[in-house]
Amino acid sequence: MTSSRLYYGWVVVSVLGLFSALSVALAGPNLAIFIKPMQEELGWSATVFGWAQFARLAVVVVAGPLIGGLLDRQGPRFIIAFAAAVAGGTVMALAFVTEEWHLIALFVVTGLVGMGRASDLYVSPSVSKWFVERRGAAMSRAMMGIPVGIIIFYPGSQLLIDAVGWRTAWLIFGAGGALILVPAALWLLRRQPEDMGLLPDGRSASPGAAARGGVSRPEHSWTRAEALRNRTFWMMIGGFGVYTFAWSTLTIFRVPHYVERGMGPLLVTLAIATDAVVAVGVSIVLGRVLDRFPARLMMVVSAAGLIVSAAAAIVVTNAAWMFVSTIGFGFGVQVGAIAQNVTWADYFGRRSQGAIRGVTLPLTMAFGAVAFPLTGFIRDATGAYTPAWFIAIAAIVVAAAALAAIRPPTRDARPREGARVSE
Repeated sequence: MTSSRLYYGWVVVSVLGLFSALSVALAGPNLAIFIKPMQEELGWSATVFGWAQFARLAVVVVAGPLIGGLLDRQGPRFIIAFAAAVAGGTVMALAFVTEEWHLIALFVVTGLVGMGRASDLYVSPSVSKWFVERRGAAMSRAMMGIPVGIIIFYPGSQLLIDAVGWRTAWLIFGAGGALILVPAALWLLRRQPEDMGLLPDGRSASPGAAARGGVSRPEHSWTRAEALRNRTFWMMIGGFGVYTFAWSTLTIFRVPHYVERGMGPLLVTLAIATDAVVAVGVSIVLGRVLDRFPARLMMVVSAAGLIVSAAAAIVVTNAAWMFVSTIGFGFGVQVGAIAQNVTWADYFGRRSQGAIRGVTLPLTMAFGAVAFPLTGFIRDATGAYTPAWFIAIAAIVVAAAALAAIRPPTRDARPREGARVSE
């Protein structure tokens, strides 16, 4: 049974969604819009930007376990406020870079506070604490912030760059993001429902409430140590790692690729915004689907979208193909991101999600980190990004097949805590 009052978990979801949206500007994919103007002024190669992104994600590998443990013990309130303040400062510092090592060093700093993949490292464990039965819907709403941020910041970045230059644009994004996120996190975020005398999903604490609340089967929480000894855990690392490598090849370099194929910069940003609109629609629909069907099967659906995106990027010669590519990317990445986060929580429970995701995210993102300098190197060596897209397609097929075959880990006498498994 759920209370008729607004469940505070939805307030937490809203703030985390805002965090996801602003992370696009503070440490996210809108870097793609800055590559060309920074190259034109500074004369840097594509490989430099790939190495900067690699450095950020490599540092997340080290910082992730620490951040995940802090999320379990302290919650997201203070650590997100701190991360937002640091990220805001480093983004402002990007306005003053003159050497290649400046860019890489600043990206390392954002990685130290976990901003390489902030939505997964911070948002996913925090949402999982507050929701079990409605985890799919809650995760979808929180992660909707990413495409909303792209809708705002991709064209916004281009317009700002055209109006005031890329250096001033970095200053505006850094200051604005920190000024919004720091007070929002401190004021509204909380660790878990039990700290406020609540239960997950807003269920009543009355005897038998769990059974009346639509609970079908119990969810079991694994500790990080138990998860690390489980075979399924490492199979998921491998599958999600290869999947992350695949979409990472497209993330930031598809924008300069479209421009090189003759697309205007503003038209490219509108196409990227279109893929974000698609991702918002996916978030609205997918939440209900994931509350009813195994999340792992959605990874096959995600793979189909990414294959369409990469194939269209290979043959893009006009705006129509570009929009096909960006729409496929928005659909595939959003389905995959939400399904991945739900799967980890469904398979290993909510109580140690911070510690577990603090390990899994850096390991899977290590695969993605390799993709950035590799894609940049391929472009510099061959004069085109196209060979990287063929590699991406092959990786997507391998990852989808592996993930579809993975079943939940063996459930023995681990502590029960409510409801929900994904099969």
